[in-house]
Amino acid sequence: MTHSAGLLDLVGGLPVHPLIVHVAVVVLPAAAVALIVIMALPRVRSVLRWSVIAALAVGTLAAWIAAESGEALSDRVGEAAVHEALGENLPTIAGITLALGVVWAVICELSARAARAASSAGAPTSTRARALLWLRIAVSIVTAGMAAYAVYYTIIVGHSGAVATWLPRVGG
Repeated sequence: MTHSAGLLDLVGGLPVHPLIVHVAVVVLPAAAVALIVIMALPRVRSVLRWSVIAALAVGTLAAWIAAESGEALSDRVGEAAVHEALGENLPTIAGITLALGVVWAVICELSARAARAASSAGAPTSTRARALLWLRIAVSIVTAGMAAYAVYYTIIVGHSGAVATWLPRVGG
């Protein structure tokens, strides 16, 4: 067993993994649920859209740090095979969710601008505005599905880590 001495190994003598994992398992699912909610609520969409995307970015970064620091921790204490296998995928799932969220947010902005332009000109809704509306709806469906999957997968990864950590200690 080798001991890592990297940035993602220890902070103040404590392993980084159990510290950062709590950020990932709280922020990532909360931001993913918030994304789904703002997709369904047009009144808050324009106000909260980029804040939710920023929270998704924090959750995605935390998932990546948790995966990397988990490898450093496993060098010290041994592997939790199921948890490690599941945890390696979470940054990718979070990253895809984040990328889809950014695409959705940009489409929302373009759609709103096209609708405003048509409205200020006193013209009926333009073909571009209608196309962007349908694109936003389609991207919303895909993004909401991925966000829901990110929530589910985060729970599965977190649960497997809790089982690997606590089941041997408290029985079950």
